[in-house]
Amino acid sequence: YVLKNLNIYLSTMSDGDLNNTFQALCDDLKKLPEGHPSKSAAQEATRDGIAAMVEALMNNDVKATGLKALQGKMWKAGYASGEIKGHIYDDFVPTLQWCHSQNVQVYIYSSGSIQAQKLLFGNSKSGDLLKFLSGHYDTTSGPKKESNSYKTIASSIGVDPLEITFVSDSEGELVAARDAGIGNVIMSIRPGNVPLTSIGKGFPAVHSLLQVCGN
Repeated sequence: YVLKNLNIYLSTMSDGDLNNTFQALCDDLKKLPEGHPSKSAAQEATRDGIAAMVEALMNNDVKATGLKALQGKMWKAGYASGEIKGHIYDDFVPTLQWCHSQNVQVYIYSSGSIQAQKLLFGNSKSGDLLKFLSGHYDTTSGPKKESNSYKTIASSIGVDPLEITFVSDSEGELVAARDAGIGNVIMSIRPGNVPLTSIGKGFPAVHSLLQVCGN
């Protein structure tokens, strides 16, 4: 959706918003290591230059705060028009309902911005699910593959990391969560996921979130 509608969206932005977006994307690129392919994009404060930066970051699957903020704004427009509905797996709603019935708090930690998360879960194919969620975290709390990020989130929630169950399909995220002392670190296996290495196979695994729920 973002790449398809990028040029149209940029054409509606004010010069001030364009400049702010340009600066945020430049910050994203600066944080990448030398030689990263995204750095080849021309850093020009024009609509074409911004589009090239966005395309370079997205084509190389970079998860960055400035990029995610722009994507979040575009998704908001798409959700408002009804063109986008948030995709969720079929086991997600019954999992949320079980957690709600058992007073288990559910938090989302995603590379997508908090704004984007709220749009997705507030406009999902199953309706508004925000009432089931206790909070949201994104890369402003730290990169998902760094252990300090999980310590920061545990402190923000106000619980001991040992009390948290973290489910992800990313080996790097699970390693970081384990190193942070998260009590239950679980691999989520879905069709189409990247094949597990020996690292991923070392974590408890589920094929449905309902397996995390009790009786």
